[in-house]
Amino acid sequence: MTRNTTVAAKTDSKTTKASTKGLRTTGAIFALPDYALVAVTGKDAERFLHSQTTNDVKGMKECDGQMSALLDRKAHVISLFDVFRHNEKYFLLISNNQCEKVVNQLDTFRFADKVEFEKLTGQLLAVQGPRARKLLMQAGAKTANDLALPVSQIDLFGFKSLVFSRSLTGEEGYVIFVAEESSEKFWQQLQKTAKSIDVVELDEKSVDAARIEAGMVSFGVDLTEENLMPETGLDHTHVSYTKGCFLGQEVLARVKSHGAPSRGLVGLVFTSFEGNRSQKPFTLNSEILHDSQTIGWIQSNCFSPSLDKYVALAYVKREYRVVGKQLAVSIDGKPFEVEIALLPFIAPPSAEQRARQLYEEALESFAKESDEDETSCAETLLREALMLAPAMEDAYEALGVILSRRNRLDEAVALMKALVDLNADSVMAHANLSVFYMQQEQIEKAEEEKAISMSIRMRMAAKEATRERQEEEEKKRLKEEAVGRMDMFSQVLEIDPDDLLANSGMGNCLVTLEEFEKSLPYLQKAIEVKPTHTVAYVDLAKAFAALDRKPEAAEILQKGIEVASKRGDMMPLKSMQAQLKELN
Repeated sequence: MTRNTTVAAKTDSKTTKASTKGLRTTGAIFALPDYALVAVTGKDAERFLHSQTTNDVKGMKECDGQMSALLDRKAHVISLFDVFRHNEKYFLLISNNQCEKVVNQLDTFRFADKVEFEKLTGQLLAVQGPRARKLLMQAGAKTANDLALPVSQIDLFGFKSLVFSRSLTGEEGYVIFVAEESSEKFWQQLQKTAKSIDVVELDEKSVDAARIEAGMVSFGVDLTEENLMPETGLDHTHVSYTKGCFLGQEVLARVKSHGAPSRGLVGLVFTSFEGNRSQKPFTLNSEILHDSQTIGWIQSNCFSPSLDKYVALAYVKREYRVVGKQLAVSIDGKPFEVEIALLPFIAPPSAEQRARQLYEEALESFAKESDEDETSCAETLLREALMLAPAMEDAYEALGVILSRRNRLDEAVALMKALVDLNADSVMAHANLSVFYMQQEQIEKAEEEKAISMSIRMRMAAKEATRERQEEEEKKRLKEEAVGRMDMFSQVLEIDPDDLLANSGMGNCLVTLEEFEKSLPYLQKAIEVKPTHTVAYVDLAKAFAALDRKPEAAEILQKGIEVASKRGDMMPLKSMQAQLKELN
């Protein structure tokens, strides 16, 4: 493909910044010459992959996808890849530098299993960013639902294509596989269509910068076979701890039960740095020194166009791995000020959030438009919103109003029928169909839709009443359970007032019972007994917040976040960050 030559073209920092901004605002396309696609077939494919990889292959449904890995017996990472299931086949999306090694490793353990591996011949291309769906729909995807599955086979530009839902930049995106003989024409059509909707083409440096901003690791760069899986933090996305045995599983379980490893992957944001923005500032594995002690090692690094700062992925020792912590460090003999950051560095809006923003813009535009206008900006915005969120009823309703007011009733009816196909219980869709049919003087159909709408309303009201009753019953059950547990904890505390689990459990029960003032001494005692007991920080912050003691809640959350960061306790960490954000 001609793309392989343009990828290598030299770029400066301005080009990278413009390209990355284009990716984040509209979207981008680029080739993936460093990726491969491996087909895994045979009657034993599911059982075999489930036994060899770290994730739950048996739990995958048709057209499903998951991140996965291969480990050695000591839980070192041999390879990272994505697994997709389609038409009783499995596909491994993997970097070229790992492909042969992975196939050989799997083949070694195949024994008598009926399973075959084939590296497919063709080209892999990426479409990423806010307009990725729009581009692929113009290329041939009939509806946004065609792109909602992790993997699907779609004719794009008249060529059979496998489309994998996969972000490589932090943005919503897709990876497309086309046959080798079609790749040149396909790429030309993709370039042409992308240009027509202001989707940019990314060079190699911009792709790498976007990857780093998204906190995504590259095998062979950010980790090698010397790295333990828990050091990378990828066990939260690549590993099932409930699936059963696989190579390295016992070591992983032991590390998980004993807390965080001695070092872990985090982000570094350089708050003071002067350098050449077009070059990577540091070599891989440069030591990070603090007070003349090595506290970490630099991995992928670049100037971040989105943050307008230098950033790096880095393995940092546990005691310094505190989100928000600022450090004076020395790297390659030069002084820097850095801040520890949770990855990713940036979190672009989700497709649903972008759709909601487009919807709000459409309403503002609609208020300024006249029914006599030849074109409607609001209509365009609403259709884009529905590409991103195909079941967004507010957008359907607003678009239906526009079509109706412009006397395009057949289109309005078709629109509402499309929503009914997605959600047969949509009250709004049936109510609007009744209105539109009435405007078309199709009285019988209008009355039928009105009756359906009323029937759904009554059924939903009954469901809501049932749900509220069940919630009350569940709340009552939890409180009764808490009272029962309190008796047990009280007995333990009579014997040992410093028992960690009894103090933490008693505090949790009192929070459940909304007796927040009484919960405080127990939760404070639990933290005193074991300052790394992150669950107690979560409950104590809830109690302080409920008592409107917000400064104390914020203080305990900050302490808890520091503890959870060092330990790598991601669930409590994210919970406390969300609590702190809500407080602020």
